[in-house]
Amino acid sequence: MRAKYRQWAVDYLDEHPEVVLNSIDFKDAFFKKPLRMEIGSGKGDFIIEMAKRNPKINFLAVERVRTIAGIMSKKIVEEGLTNVKVFPNDINIIFEEIPSNYADIIYLNFVDPWPKKKHAKRRLTFPTFLNHYYRILKDGGLLVFKSDNDGLFEYTNEVILETKLKVLKTEESYVFDEENDAMTEYEKKFRNAGQNIHRIIAQK
Repeated sequence: MRAKYRQWAVDYLDEHPEVVLNSIDFKDAFFKKPLRMEIGSGKGDFIIEMAKRNPKINFLAVERVRTIAGIMSKKIVEEGLTNVKVFPNDINIIFEEIPSNYADIIYLNFVDPWPKKKHAKRRLTFPTFLNHYYRILKDGGLLVFKSDNDGLFEYTNEVILETKLKVLKTEESYVFDEENDAMTEYEKKFRNAGQNIHRIIAQK
């Protein structure tokens, strides 16, 4: 579903450089701590909850839709969180800049399934993306994927075997782990509607 444009949210991105990164310097002190990334962070429910639970870990939220990124940024500011930064751009912009062996965990939560075959290369679990994640992750680092989409789940299960990532767990019907996980806005809606959630955990 396309997000409705909100000027205030886009303006908010420029007004809050303490949270929003229009470019990234990976030598900055923020990136020296243990780092987790969420690609396609939406309105931030997941990453904000994880950041609140893990104050000694830093989080980078990547969200290309600027209206949505602005809404998320406002939530982060209101929560007073200093261990989350927002990059309101496409992840492809910084792939080549991110050092190897860098992130502890990469989260992919309810990303666009791009169901048409001709759009397969846009899927965030297309082999090209998976190879980027493998390079970025530290040894032993995790890729955690959640989706409600059956087709994307099946596709990801197949293509991940073509990479160097080691699949640790594949759950067709994922029972929510309250201690170690948080829900996105979409996951809350899907679960309330009784919809099945899939999860894959892979390791470098």
